[in-house]
Amino acid sequence: MSHKTLSKRRASLKGSVWLPLLIAALGLGVVGFAATGVMRRSRAPENVAASRKEYVNRRLLTPRLASHLNALGNRLEKSGKERLTVTGVLHVSADSQARPIAATLEFPDRFRIAIQNGPQSRVITSDKGEQRAADESELIETLAYDSAEHFFSAQMQGNATRFLGARFRTDDGLSADYHGPYFDIYKIADQIKAAGQERPAKLYYFNSDTLLLERVTYVINRDGAEVSVETKLTDWRSEDGQKVARRIERLENGKPVFVFEIRSAQFGRRVDDGMFVQ
Repeated sequence: MSHKTLSKRRASLKGSVWLPLLIAALGLGVVGFAATGVMRRSRAPENVAASRKEYVNRRLLTPRLASHLNALGNRLEKSGKERLTVTGVLHVSADSQARPIAATLEFPDRFRIAIQNGPQSRVITSDKGEQRAADESELIETLAYDSAEHFFSAQMQGNATRFLGARFRTDDGLSADYHGPYFDIYKIADQIKAAGQERPAKLYYFNSDTLLLERVTYVINRDGAEVSVETKLTDWRSEDGQKVARRIERLENGKPVFVFEIRSAQFGRRVDDGMFVQ
């Protein structure tokens, strides 16, 4: 089904579309797209471009993107709360034993993840480079890159972004008694620096009512086979005036891979303390 056909069907259903069909047609296995129709404003002036990597400049965002930024909080726009430290439990589908995990995520795209494994802990940092175990790459992309923080970092980096539409729903659009969520959907071309990989098409689903990010979908190639990935971000709570998703789940081809349940979250200032050097 072409994008034009989907657009016509969406209009006839007053903003409703079958979400899995949208994923298949627009998000999975799609090659790169041009920067026309990007959601950022015009190119940053010289005095703004120098600092745009460290904070989000809302003057470079469209009003629609600014509304999603408002829902998240103000910590991406100014100093004081760049670093988020979370602790919780990691449930891996292939392992019956839940493992304590602590992650420090510092905007933009810096991370330190420590997973307790018996008396020892495995530490993953953003400076390690591209050679990583498969499970490490999955965890990194899910926690650090499938996030609202990375979405806005990508905007400041100038990644091509296209707004696919507002208030998409998850059914076939025919029910008059639909009570499920509605989504504003954006497609971006992304580069996962920690893994040295590119994502030609990655879909970010922001809840149309709460304006918070709830789903991210894309395709990866594993051993010559395409794998459909979905990250779900739920249980959003307020913490020090900011919003944090307390449950992060990764699925592949519709099957759960792992769930990270966050028990505590704390914000702090950016500090040059070697936290992300392994």
